[in-house]
Amino acid sequence: MHQQLLRAAAAAPAPPFTASSSRSARAHVRCPATRVTERLAYGRREVVKLGQLEVSPMGLGTWAWGNKFLWGYETDMDDELQQVFNLVVSRGINLFDTADSYGTGALNGRSEQLLGQFIREYPGSAKTANNIHIATKFAAYPWRITPGNIVAACKGSLRRTGLEQISLGQLHWSAAKYAPLQEWALWNGLCDCYDQGLVAEVGVSNYGAKELKRVARDFQKRGVTLASAQVCLHMQATYQ
Repeated sequence: MHQQLLRAAAAAPAPPFTASSSRSARAHVRCPATRVTERLAYGRREVVKLGQLEVSPMGLGTWAWGNKFLWGYETDMDDELQQVFNLVVSRGINLFDTADSYGTGALNGRSEQLLGQFIREYPGSAKTANNIHIATKFAAYPWRITPGNIVAACKGSLRRTGLEQISLGQLHWSAAKYAPLQEWALWNGLCDCYDQGLVAEVGVSNYGAKELKRVARDFQKRGVTLASAQVCLHMQATYQ
């Protein structure tokens, strides 16, 4: 499937330019949406269950969307990003990972904004667009010290995406080792988001094995089942 997607991306037509290919010229050009041909790049047996969600076996991460400092993002890249989004969605990818911290400076939250925009402007079928799942993460910022802070963060993500419900709400990282009381607030805040229907499923990101067991157990006490754990696949990662 990876090779199929890469070949398709390589074959995708470049966006039309009316003046020149410079960024200054491109900033004034809005590429018209074109219809897409929808064709799965994987077998239906490869569909993955995340709680009640059915998602593609591979998702697309959007850390770079809105991050000027690390990835050199500029707003005039949005048309090309929409084309990438349209391509992968048309091939059956329906899971997009983002976070409320993705985006830098004035562009904070830009990744979530773009995903919401791209879903609304997807030129394929409404059935496909309605089956796109956004998995966002809520950062353990030091000022998020109450469950209500996480609920407020979730509502902010809903505003930026324009969605009525986030498919998968996740804690971005654990604060247990340096702020255990804050960690308690993060857990309960995410459970509150679930109870209020703001998120369909809940998960965690960058949690080690010990913390994963602990959070799963505490979620169960609230009647909430942990649907996913996003881990760092790196040979130097030493999560405990």
